[in-house]
Amino acid sequence: MAEQLQVFYVGTTGEVEHHAAPLRSVLPVNVCPPESLPNTVRPGDVCVFYNEFFDRFRQAASAVQRLGCSTIYAIDGILEWRNSWEFPNNAGACPWTMRPVLADKIACIGRSQARILESWGNLGKCEIVGVPRFDRLLGRTPRDPGGKPFRLLIMTANTPGFTPEQIACARKSLADLKSWIDRYNLVNLRTIQPLWRLTAGLDAEIGVPNELRDTTGADLATVLGDVDAVMTTPSTTLLESMLHGLPVAVLDYTNSPQYVTAAWTVTCREHLDRVVAELMSPPESKRLHQRTLLHDHLECRTPATPRMVTLIQEMLRLGHQSDGEVSSPRFPRRILADPQDEHHIPEETFDLQRLFPDHAVFRDLDMAKLQAEVGHLRLELQRKSAELLPFIVMMQRLEANPLSRNLLWLRRQIYRWFQPAGRR
Repeated sequence: MAEQLQVFYVGTTGEVEHHAAPLRSVLPVNVCPPESLPNTVRPGDVCVFYNEFFDRFRQAASAVQRLGCSTIYAIDGILEWRNSWEFPNNAGACPWTMRPVLADKIACIGRSQARILESWGNLGKCEIVGVPRFDRLLGRTPRDPGGKPFRLLIMTANTPGFTPEQIACARKSLADLKSWIDRYNLVNLRTIQPLWRLTAGLDAEIGVPNELRDTTGADLATVLGDVDAVMTTPSTTLLESMLHGLPVAVLDYTNSPQYVTAAWTVTCREHLDRVVAELMSPPESKRLHQRTLLHDHLECRTPATPRMVTLIQEMLRLGHQSDGEVSSPRFPRRILADPQDEHHIPEETFDLQRLFPDHAVFRDLDMAKLQAEVGHLRLELQRKSAELLPFIVMMQRLEANPLSRNLLWLRRQIYRWFQPAGRR
């Protein structure tokens, strides 16, 4: 029976418990380290991996697939260029991780991630799920700053760089930002209060207090509820901050290609004046753009946990049908239905009145009045069209005659010659 099959989240308790916890309210999930997995599973079981980078996970994934288990790679964070293409060839890690993915299916965090992974040879594996542990963040709204100091959260990824050169870029960007804030606070009434959450000892190197308490993200939601904007090196914090409705800027002096983009980007010191000013008073156009990016990078219009549970249950069902086989079952190209039909639906915050406040045409929201005005305009257009019809017929006849067509062309050329240069 399919209900006798089991689901395993692969890793130690410390590594995966916060990933497995959101699923446990609906589905029994066992946490199992990769070394023990091949001796624990049975054909048809589903094994969920949060990591395919290190050899201990890759070896376990291949072993359980040979035993007839189904596998899911549940990506918990963003794709990042340096981690994907500029990671040192250290022992115990695979430099071509996800190219392609070993698992049968990939639980992608969003549509843009699925597109990138499919371009890496993973066609037919990608399922758009989201991040179940982010479900608790849905519906959050930013605090009202009022007249308080502007609180800017400044963060680095758990690994701010993979080479000495990348670490140096991160250090330089943070030092520039610190000195910029210090100068700004000397001459402005409303000051900026930075909240630093830095990794790899960068706080000590640039001389700032560090508010980082843990690197699992357990307390980040609380911190995000008490700040007004976020500036971070490329990391999943980008998406968490956007979920809170906070304006978010990427701080990246390496100027690497970005798989997850933001409405604001700082790649050199000269960008700080404009970017910080806009973080303090975000234009509506960039607020809209950030929401659009969020919904492309992260599936979050509805909770992710039900989608992940549906994916697992369907793979259990298909695994039960293949019970006893020596290889994992085949799966359809897409298991999860897409209510958006693979389109980006219009943003709820798309509002012409807010986007173009200086244009009076968008201020009138009286539907009856606007309908009447459109009706009058259409009638007037019909009358003008009727008045112009004889002229249009005459011009068509002239254009049809070779002699008159050439005369019309010559007239237009003479007219252009005698026009001022700026109006030609």
